[in-house]
Amino acid sequence: MKIAIYTIALNEEKHVKQWFDSAKEADLLLIADTGSTDGTVKVARDLGIEVHEIDVQPWRFDVARNQSLNFIPEDFDICIQIDMDEVLDPGWRELVEESYAKGNYWPTYQIIIEWNEQKEILKSLDHFKIHPRHGFSWKYPIHEIVSPDDSITYTRERIPLKVWHRQDKTKSRKSYLELLESAVQEMPNDWRMNHYLTREYMYVKEPKLVIQTASQGLELGYGWDVERASSCIWAADAAHELGFTHWAYEWAVKATGYAPTFYEAWHCRAHYAHLLGKWLDCFDSASKIDGLTVHTHHLVNPEVWRWWGYDLAALSAHNLGKHELALHYGRLALQGAPEVDRLRTNLNFYGISFIESRA
Repeated sequence: MKIAIYTIALNEEKHVKQWFDSAKEADLLLIADTGSTDGTVKVARDLGIEVHEIDVQPWRFDVARNQSLNFIPEDFDICIQIDMDEVLDPGWRELVEESYAKGNYWPTYQIIIEWNEQKEILKSLDHFKIHPRHGFSWKYPIHEIVSPDDSITYTRERIPLKVWHRQDKTKSRKSYLELLESAVQEMPNDWRMNHYLTREYMYVKEPKLVIQTASQGLELGYGWDVERASSCIWAADAAHELGFTHWAYEWAVKATGYAPTFYEAWHCRAHYAHLLGKWLDCFDSASKIDGLTVHTHHLVNPEVWRWWGYDLAALSAHNLGKHELALHYGRLALQGAPEVDRLRTNLNFYGISFIESRA
């Protein structure tokens, strides 16, 4: 079988070599360069990567990615889209070939987006950018996805492939907001674009627009439950930023209603319950960390699981007179974030309170 790895690039000179090294077992490496002014094109061609220079006006990610896909010869079987700031784990080709042999032509795999110095995974999600050469194309001007052009049903089995994504945070997001606003104007009933526009308004600190867009998106009446809950979380934070903590709490309660297995929603509810002194609801919400599991998608907040959820459970337990539980959760919070001095101070206080309660 023939496998092509392809991508688009703009001023990615510093990433070209690592991208090449991780992907060089492919039968074709292809870059569609969208106007680089650094050494991206030269470095890539010197390494033997096939480079096509394209001009997409007005700019849309889906158009650029479809142009890059169209450069791949017709006789290829499988295509893998890997961004320039991503690298494949060694042994990837064998895994893809095994998947293809089993009829799993459009598999999911794990992309790692946050990890520590020991390479312990802190945040990851399932991805889907391995696809057949024919019958697939990209859609959406931004936050684009590749999907079948027809109604064929594909087996979506997960393969044990890891892709490591070290996001290049020096890249400007300036075009994102404009593209999302245009996308929502073009597709006002598309939940996905509404959801991402809500997030972008959160990023650029426009709390009123966060709440407005979240409300409009939720009125559509459909969408992934976790994304709906996340829009509520962002709206809660926006309401609090505007000075309306009770309203923030209402948004947080709505988040838990949309996605009751998504602990980040319960954490948000616990946070605003804590600010309002609703200690019983704070404890009930925060302590759900004991019975829920971490999701595998981009909306997971590692800090919530590492220490923040335990911190809120400890604070609320203390205020409810549950001193042994406060001590228990306080220890877990400090264990997760030993660098946070407040957690150590709190734990000492919980210990004193526990001793006094037993006297």
